[in-house]
Amino acid sequence: MKLEVVVTDVSQCQKELAIEVSAAEVKAEFEKAYDAYTRYAKVPGFRPGRVPRGVVKQRFSKEAKDDVVGQLLPHALQHAITDNKLRVIGEPRINDFSVSEGEPLKFSVSVEVLPSFEVQEYKGLKATKQVACVADEDVDNVLQRWRESSAELVPVEDRAAQSGDFVTINLTGKYLDPQGPHEEEGITANDLQIELGAEGVQPEFNDNLQNVKEGDVREFRVSYPADFSSPGLAGKTVDFSATVVSVKQKELPELDDDFAQEAGNYENLQDMRAKVRENLEQEANQRAESRLRDNLLEQILSQYDFEVPPSLTEQQAEDRTRELAMLMLRSGASPQVIREMNWQEQLKLARESAVRDVRAALVVARIGDAEGVSVTDEEVDAEIEKMAAARNESAEQLKARLTKEEAVSSIENRLRYQKAMNAVVDHAEVTTVEISATEEAELMRPAPTPAEETQPASEAAEAASAEQAG
Repeated sequence: MKLEVVVTDVSQCQKELAIEVSAAEVKAEFEKAYDAYTRYAKVPGFRPGRVPRGVVKQRFSKEAKDDVVGQLLPHALQHAITDNKLRVIGEPRINDFSVSEGEPLKFSVSVEVLPSFEVQEYKGLKATKQVACVADEDVDNVLQRWRESSAELVPVEDRAAQSGDFVTINLTGKYLDPQGPHEEEGITANDLQIELGAEGVQPEFNDNLQNVKEGDVREFRVSYPADFSSPGLAGKTVDFSATVVSVKQKELPELDDDFAQEAGNYENLQDMRAKVRENLEQEANQRAESRLRDNLLEQILSQYDFEVPPSLTEQQAEDRTRELAMLMLRSGASPQVIREMNWQEQLKLARESAVRDVRAALVVARIGDAEGVSVTDEEVDAEIEKMAAARNESAEQLKARLTKEEAVSSIENRLRYQKAMNAVVDHAEVTTVEISATEEAELMRPAPTPAEETQPASEAAEAASAEQAG
C-alpha cells in the first residue's frame, strides 16, 4: 500500500497522523466494490449479474464509498503506525477523512503512544537493607495473642464487673426528640455483649456498666456526635435502660506444652517459641526487602521525568479509588458512609500517585527488556497454584476464571515486574544492618508503599509487554 504519512508531535505521548492513500489505490478499491455490487446487486428490471456499471454506480455510490473507507482506512492506519514504529496504546481517534472516486483518501488520526526514553543506570546502586531484630518480647506478644484468641469466657461470681470483662445486657432506648415512626418505636437489643474498656465502646456505656452484677439495671443518657458511624444515631440523644444478663471474664489457657501441641504442629512449648521466632524473622526480612526495593526504585525513578500517557494514569487512578471503596466495604464501613465520601477528591489524590506508578511500570519493563527477563507458562501456573491455595480453591477453577476474565496476563506482568526488580537488587551494592523494632516503626511511620508489593500499573505493564512481544 502506497502511503504518505506526516507525524506531528503534539506531546511525548500524543501524536497526530496525517495519512494519504494514493488515488490509484482508492480507484482500485472502488472498482472492486462496484464489481461486487454488479455481481450480486438486485435491481428491478435487470437480471443478477447483468446490471450495467453506470446503474450500479448511480444506485450504490454511497455503499461503495463506505466499503472503500472500511477496507482502506484501517489498513492504512496500521501501516502508518508500523512504518513509523509508533507504540500506540488505546484506540486511535479518527478526526476527519475525505474520499472520492479518482481522488486520494485523506484522513487524520490522534493516537496516544508510550513515551520514548533511554534506560538510565540501574546497576551498582547503593542501598542499605535494614532488618528489624526479633526480641524475646516479640515472641511473647505473639504467644499472648494466641492465648487471647483461645480464651474462654467464664462467669464472674465473686466480684462486680470491671474493665476487661464482657457484660451482656438487654437494652432499650428512647430518643429524646424522636423524628418519625421508626424513632418513636425506640431501640431494643437483647443479649448485647460489651467489652468494658474496649476501643470503640461509647464512654457512657463503659462508665455506667462498671461495677454491675447480674440482674442490675442501669439507666443513662448518650448524646451521639454528628459524625457517629451509625447514621441512625448520629447527632441523636437517647435515654437507655440496660438490664445486666451476665458478667464474664476471659480465662486464658496455660502457656505450656499442651497448649503448644493443641495450637498447631509443635512438639512442645520450646518448639513453638522457636518456630514463632523463625516466622517473625522471615516477616522482618520480607519487610526489609520491600523497603530495600522501594529505595532502589526511587533511586531509579529520580533519573526520569518523561510524560506518562494520560489514559494509563487515569485508569490507574480509577483502579486505586475502586480498590479503596472495596477495602472500606470489606472493613465494615456502611454503604452510606462510602456514598458520602468525597470520591472526586480521592480520585484527585489517586492521580498524583498514579503518575509515579505508571512511570515505574514503564521503566521497570524497559529494565526487564535490558535484562532479557521472560516469564514461562510454568511460572504463571505455579503462581496461580499459590493464589488458589491461599483462596482455598482448586488451581484449575481459578485459572479457568482468570482466563475467562482475561486476567492471566496481569499475573504474567506482575511476575515479570518482580523478576526485573530482582535483577536490580542483584546488581546493587547492598549493606545489611540490624535495627530495633522502635527504629523500624519510625521507618514505617510515613507508610511508604513497598515496591515489591505494589501492583504495577496494569495497562502500562500490558502495553510494555505487548511491545516486547511485538
